[in-house]
Amino acid sequence: MVRNEEEQLRLRLRQAAERANRLDRPVPDRFVTGVERDWAIHEARQAGVAASFDGGWADAERAQVCFHPAGDDPLFTAIWLEIRWPAKFVRCDHRDLLGSLMALGMDRSFFGDLIAMEDHACLLTLPEMADRLPVEWQKAGSAPLTIRALEEPPVIEAPQGTMLRDTVPSLRLDAILSSGMKLSRARAAELIREGAVAVDHRQETRTDRLLTEGTLLSIRGFGRIRLLEVGQVTRKDRLPVQLELFRKS
Repeated sequence: MVRNEEEQLRLRLRQAAERANRLDRPVPDRFVTGVERDWAIHEARQAGVAASFDGGWADAERAQVCFHPAGDDPLFTAIWLEIRWPAKFVRCDHRDLLGSLMALGMDRSFFGDLIAMEDHACLLTLPEMADRLPVEWQKAGSAPLTIRALEEPPVIEAPQGTMLRDTVPSLRLDAILSSGMKLSRARAAELIREGAVAVDHRQETRTDRLLTEGTLLSIRGFGRIRLLEVGQVTRKDRLPVQLELFRKS
């Protein structure tokens, strides 16, 4: 994100937080991810309100933020869309769908996670986009699309990743990242310092952050790594770990 875009985003978050304080009611905003959640929390504190997030499912990377008075319930307005194509005749994957969606020129912050399955996909989006997409988003590659709003949230099964067993010197972030991405420890540390890594959806720049079982890492341009299991220290003073890898297609 370039500096000007960052300043505009932080200004929008600040204005939404201040509006929630001034109106004394919940003010839902757009979707945020990674470090943007931290900015929203900071602006909420500055304005004297709370910030809550909802991405529609347990492992959501992108979540709608709502600023609201402390003690009040947040208000989330996002709508689930179901996207279908004739899977019997044409193939359509996550890359095809996201590429065609972004080609419409719409701001990514209007959309939550895009979850692609074998014959359909689900997308969480703000109400104004839910009205436009069935009309404007008609194809993904060679696949014709049919889009409708869902009255109930879809049942989303957690994606299955690739399992990796390894031993690491510690549970430091750089050590786990190095193992999961098959990189040198120095390169893993460099990615962390560059701000390319989020821990449980929040940007982390500390290479020595200690992780625990269940922690989810999101790496820009790579995908995700979940630390599933930590074993007992070996005689060589190393820790056995089981990682689940979700690489971007």
